[in-house]
Amino acid sequence: MNQTQSARVLLAVTFYNGRAFAARTLESISRLEHPGFELDVLVLDDASPEPGFSEYLSELAQSAGATYYRTPRNLGIPRNVNLGLATAQRLGYDYVIISNSDVIYSKDSVKILFDVATAATDAASVTAWSTNVDPYSLPNGVELFVESQDIVDRIGDALSAEFGMSALRVPAGISFAMMVPVAALDVVGLMDPVFGRGYGEESDWSARADSAGYSHLLAQGAFVYHAGRGSTLAAGVVSGKDIADWRNQGIVDHRTPMFQWNVDGFLRSGELDHAKRRAVDAIVRHAAAERGYALIDSSRDWENVDEDVVVVATRSAEHELCTAHWCGFTTDLDTDSVDVLGAVRRFFGDRSPVYTNIAPAQWEGAGRYGYPLEL
Repeated sequence: MNQTQSARVLLAVTFYNGRAFAARTLESISRLEHPGFELDVLVLDDASPEPGFSEYLSELAQSAGATYYRTPRNLGIPRNVNLGLATAQRLGYDYVIISNSDVIYSKDSVKILFDVATAATDAASVTAWSTNVDPYSLPNGVELFVESQDIVDRIGDALSAEFGMSALRVPAGISFAMMVPVAALDVVGLMDPVFGRGYGEESDWSARADSAGYSHLLAQGAFVYHAGRGSTLAAGVVSGKDIADWRNQGIVDHRTPMFQWNVDGFLRSGELDHAKRRAVDAIVRHAAAERGYALIDSSRDWENVDEDVVVVATRSAEHELCTAHWCGFTTDLDTDSVDVLGAVRRFFGDRSPVYTNIAPAQWEGAGRYGYPLEL
């Protein structure tokens, strides 16, 4: 790529059935912002067996302006991913994104992945925050709330405002929505077909990239919702109770014994947990800035509030933390003080609640000394 040309990015989406979410995924991709670079979409149908699905997916791809390709026979996830990687190499793309089919992209997520990747000269992969992408999942108790483009975009806005192009060095990329510089493929190679129908191939690839001197990054300002097991369950890679085919992990352990040690060491370092807490705090604060927050004393009757409003449950005893809740995200508020209500307001930038069931203070010192909940 010379200085007069825009970078070219290929977003390769791998499908194996998936009628329940295919339209939602491609609609989300069609809305992606990509200033400063060209973005092409390739839909890779791995010989989906559901009657009529391939024809349906082909029409969706055409409507979304994407290129559609159906393999003559089922290849399995690693080989289908390799079609996307090899296509990017052969057609001279600068970057390629390997994407699962059961995802919702926040509108600026690919732009942030691109900005992080172009700023890091040694990166082999850049991955986004998500759900159901261990260990890069933001803790969320009710993921159904996140299964909408509006909520995903609001999460993305909160994270991009908080983190911008900040990136955390991580031990591996995860190919649910992973950007790869195509030049790295010349050194690292493609996914290894030895992993059959799938699982473990990205760990093996990440370990090879690490051995070649590359790094892996988590773009902290990017968010892509992932439902989880959309293709692996349909393909029989995992059962209804499993999240992975752990047999393939043995291949990774045999080839690169240090890989799992590196992962474990990173997780024990606390860096990721700290980043997750900061991310959830940012999401909750951003939601409150947009739609407000309600302050609820659960020992009293209260009125239901709109689900877009952040709900803060006050502590029930001295030294107990208050908790703020929004769309399945929960964060603790440090209110270990006499002025509990003041501490809550400070967390939200000195904003007052849009609703509360706590009665106004009835004594003269409340304005100066706060309003203890015990009164």
